Amino acid sequence: MPIERVRCFRKLDIPAQDVWSVLKGFDLSWHPMVTECSLLRDDRGAMMRDFKTSDGGHLVEQRTFVSDTDRVLCYTALSGIEGALNYTARVQVTNEDGQSVVYWGADIVAREDRRAAICEGTKAVFEAAFDALETLTAAPPDAISRQNTRTALVSGAIDGLPRLSYLTGAKPHASADTLVLLVHGIGGQASNWSEQIAALAGDYAIAAMNCRGYGDGTLGSKQTQIDDYCDDILAVMKHFGANRSVLVGLSMGGWIATSFAMRHGDKLAGLVLAGGCTGMSEADPQERDNFRLSREVPLSQGQTPADFADGVVTVIAGPDASDAVRSTLHKSMSDIPVETYRDALTCFCNPTEKFDFSKLSFPVLLLTGEHDILAPPAEIRGVSERIFDDVNRSVRHADVRFEILPNAGHVCNLEQPAIFNGHLRRFLARLPGVAANYKPSRTEKRRTKRQRILEAAHIEFCNAGFDGASMDRLAKAADVSKPTLYQYFGDKEGLFAAVLDQGRAHIVAPLISGQGALVDRLWDFSWTYAQFVLRPDMLSLARLILGEAGRRPQSAINYHQNGPAKAFEGLTEFMRAAHAAGELQLDNPERAANDLWSLILSGPRDYYLHHAGERPSDAELCDAIGSGLATFLKIYSCDLNGDTRALKRKIAEKTRPFC
Repeated sequence: MPIERVRCFRKLDIPAQDVWSVLKGFDLSWHPMVTECSLLRDDRGAMMRDFKTSDGGHLVEQRTFVSDTDRVLCYTALSGIEGALNYTARVQVTNEDGQSVVYWGADIVAREDRRAAICEGTKAVFEAAFDALETLTAAPPDAISRQNTRTALVSGAIDGLPRLSYLTGAKPHASADTLVLLVHGIGGQASNWSEQIAALAGDYAIAAMNCRGYGDGTLGSKQTQIDDYCDDILAVMKHFGANRSVLVGLSMGGWIATSFAMRHGDKLAGLVLAGGCTGMSEADPQERDNFRLSREVPLSQGQTPADFADGVVTVIAGPDASDAVRSTLHKSMSDIPVETYRDALTCFCNPTEKFDFSKLSFPVLLLTGEHDILAPPAEIRGVSERIFDDVNRSVRHADVRFEILPNAGHVCNLEQPAIFNGHLRRFLARLPGVAANYKPSRTEKRRTKRQRILEAAHIEFCNAGFDGASMDRLAKAADVSKPTLYQYFGDKEGLFAAVLDQGRAHIVAPLISGQGALVDRLWDFSWTYAQFVLRPDMLSLARLILGEAGRRPQSAINYHQNGPAKAFEGLTEFMRAAHAAGELQLDNPERAANDLWSLILSGPRDYYLHHAGERPSDAELCDAIGSGLATFLKIYSCDLNGDTRALKRKIAEKTRPFC
């Protein structure tokens, strides 16, 4: 689909930080076109704004990326713009000779009949904002709540093989549902997180674990693998009675935390990555070997970590690190047993996967020190942008924050504890159910209730079909009154349409994002489509609707119009745009859309509609999708050789895990 781009700039005779202090809060109450604005959080903790405009409009937008360091804010419109299929915006403030240059842009995918009006309206909104900013005084600084009291620390252990040890507050929250768990780097230990625990233990269930072999812990009976570290995190969570966690990882701990997110994302409420994320997972084999061998040479010569701790501190400490910080870093390194250091190094240099950031379905905060030479700011900024792009392509909305800690080296939480704690506290405070004093607003409660109704309705329609669905049962399952169902959705038809519309948006999102080459977009769409329509609940709903079509034809028509037909419209628009861009050669966009729809999954879907007890494997889906896309490209591609090579790479990447 064609993406319309609106770009506006204005130079303001106001310091950049003053302009940013107004924009970064995400509140639009100052905008001349906005009559009222409420800030709220969704069920993941993402920042949202619900506002009304002077012309009667009612919009909801979600913040998807923010960086105080770079003075950048990105957001997406969730509702309120008629005809918009995808609306993403970015605002950035830069400094120029004491003045500010404000860039505000939007990428818009919309129905053809509404495209021009949306673009014109967007430009008017941006220009009105510039006019208002010229007359505004700076907003108050973004306050970071700090505790005046500090909690005493206690250590503990979990007996077993291996024995795990940890550090926590003197009065930890008993059986907390969510544990903030801190994971150190290869040269660290749990005590490196003392400042974070002391400052935050009054409000959060928080603990720092010693990786196996560190502190008072022991190694396992064999070489540690990344899955072992993940199992250790689960063991610590269980020990504290936690069902969820916010993982905070530094350096190798960031790699461990991200690896855990790949395997147990459903157990995470948030992820904080400091001084690294990918570890050696994206390094080539030679680079991994060089890294490992350079650090093993001293061990092979009979040295211990204490013997080369001075050299390590020189590399990881910032130029302004205090003597106390350097002493702490030196002690952490010196305390590591040779066997533990070798074990951790071997595991770190033998990653089992390249991370799929699209799996990160929760808020993510990335931090690094200004003088970190192991995880330089430019590298971590790039990782934050990749996470942002990959999550958005996965049909969810990203929620990413990136910050640089000034005058800090690799272990930034030690060198700048107050700034680090401020970012961490602000991040934790917005995660529902994490902070002890978290209280959702009235608007948040309404949105949560609406989502709860939709989830209950989805289950009810899947189990009973449209005509058989009971509003009484649905109300009971959603824990609301029956009149509330009608208040939120009008009637049964409106509720059914809302359930199906969620599916439609889910399916076409990879196409309307406009990101990636042709094969990338087709591949992402195909897998999103497959994973959605082959879900057991969606197949169950399709069986019920089709089974009732003869007796209740209107139910089948409603199902088709509100679900598959809308998704097909989006696919057809994509074909038109790809043809206009010179990527596809076609005469009939609808026929091309239908060919793609049929080629990639018609066989598997038909099979599993009739075999309710079976589930397709990824290998089977990869074969069906790969074959279908190969045939589609042979017919329609304008660059068959290039697109075929790109498709083969996609298939190879996907099949590698189960070869």
